[in-house]
Amino acid sequence: MNTKEAPKNKKRIAAVDILIVILLLLCIAGIGVRIFIGEGNLFHKGDTGEYIVSYLISGEQDDYSSLFSEGCEFYLEDGSYFGTLTGNAAFTPALLSSENSRGEYVTVYATDGTVDIRGTMTVNGSMTESGFVLNSKTYISPNMTLTVSSSDITVKMLITDIAKAQ
Repeated sequence: MNTKEAPKNKKRIAAVDILIVILLLLCIAGIGVRIFIGEGNLFHKGDTGEYIVSYLISGEQDDYSSLFSEGCEFYLEDGSYFGTLTGNAAFTPALLSSENSRGEYVTVYATDGTVDIRGTMTVNGSMTESGFVLNSKTYISPNMTLTVSSSDITVKMLITDIAKAQ
């Protein structure tokens, strides 16, 4: 009789297996560095709080003054809250540009009752390196036009400035 046992198959760790484990650990470490101390702060919310957004609405009727008084709330197109007006808006005659007979552009004030509306509103969001994020989901920036609405009116609002509220 043969008293020798059959050799057991030993599991070996190949160099490829070690390389895969090292790469996996490096990926996890890279994600951790990016989250906590990375220059881009991919998941960093930024400076969260209350901000003042300055706006301009062009070419509206001058009888809208009651719709742009302090405390009026505005919402974005998707129904999410945008902000609350911080004071009564300033109404100035709308500036109209047209070309005259000599091919020159001339700017004049409107005489048909249309006005430009300027004001500020309080919004909540985060200022990040790449811009302002409103309500953790909507990016806004100066020179961006948004369609906003209150309970009484829908307008196109040009964002002119975003600053931290004091």
